[in-house]
Amino acid sequence: MIQVDDPAAPKLVLEAKAGAPLRFNGYFAVSRDLPEAGEILKADLGQVLLGWSSESGSWQLGITLSPEISLARSSRWFEVLRFSNADPGIFEETATQLGKALARALDIPFISSEQGIEEAPEPEPIPLVDLPLELGMWRLQPASSKGGSEGELELTRDKRWLRGKLRQIAWYGLWTAVYLSVSLTTLGSELGLPIAGTLIPNPAWLPYLGIAVAGLLLLTILRQIWIILREPEFMIVNPWEKTISAWRGGQQLWRVNAGAVQSVYASEVVKKRGRRHTVFHGEINLHLLDGSFKPVLVDLEKISDGLLPGIDPLAERKRTEGVNALEPAEVATALQGAAVHIALSLGELPVWYDRRLR
Repeated sequence: MIQVDDPAAPKLVLEAKAGAPLRFNGYFAVSRDLPEAGEILKADLGQVLLGWSSESGSWQLGITLSPEISLARSSRWFEVLRFSNADPGIFEETATQLGKALARALDIPFISSEQGIEEAPEPEPIPLVDLPLELGMWRLQPASSKGGSEGELELTRDKRWLRGKLRQIAWYGLWTAVYLSVSLTTLGSELGLPIAGTLIPNPAWLPYLGIAVAGLLLLTILRQIWIILREPEFMIVNPWEKTISAWRGGQQLWRVNAGAVQSVYASEVVKKRGRRHTVFHGEINLHLLDGSFKPVLVDLEKISDGLLPGIDPLAERKRTEGVNALEPAEVATALQGAAVHIALSLGELPVWYDRRLR
């Protein structure tokens, strides 16, 4: 299927070849809510359907999809072509020939119905934990609850993190001032330095040692400021564009397209024994196609009772250590639930749970 709005620069919109995936361009993918990668494997194609739509007064040629792809869409069928005309019989023969040719090229069945195209039953909804989810220093919630677009997810960092960083800067600043003040006062004083009871060979080095410590503290302050400026305040998961982006105010710090991601990892360090499910460390990372990992969030806050309501602590303690596939029905903590929500919004990516015992 070729777009020829400009005869001098025709554009390939869709291509069906025997033994190859069904391929299409970016506009076709966006307009039909199809995978951003621009291709669908034969195993994910069902049937070529041709039906008359009395509502639109046209023949519609489309293809059904597998339940795995349909879960991210509102329909298991997408339209390939529409033959608009007041007389339903004029284009029927052409549409039928084209539908059969498309089915032969894709090696899938062809079905024609004058009653129109009936939607295949929608797949069972995936069991997801309800939002919002509290993730220690982070909170996952629908972006629409804070004025964002419908369907988007927002990860927001708690203000406690920034207040903690500012307290550290103030504390280090106080000691920097103390060391500088004492050292400079000592250098300008006529009083002699102690000649015994120190751990350094020459007591005259003491003021300079104090200045060096103040310099190290100043570097620590600058590092904390750099972390504040580089760490995001919130992240947006866009299910329509299949992207996740990190923001500080109105500045975008980074952005990752789902096409570059192969899976989502949820990692937790949990207490090995005890009646309560204690989480010492939690992370969500994106496993990229090049094999590297892109951190989404790292939470160092200890959570004493990390299980979601209704989860059996005894059953959770029996979960094996190591990396295992995580299904939505197996979610036991808020962090695991957040990883599943993010993976589904990015296009039903696989989710892995990395469990470590302490």
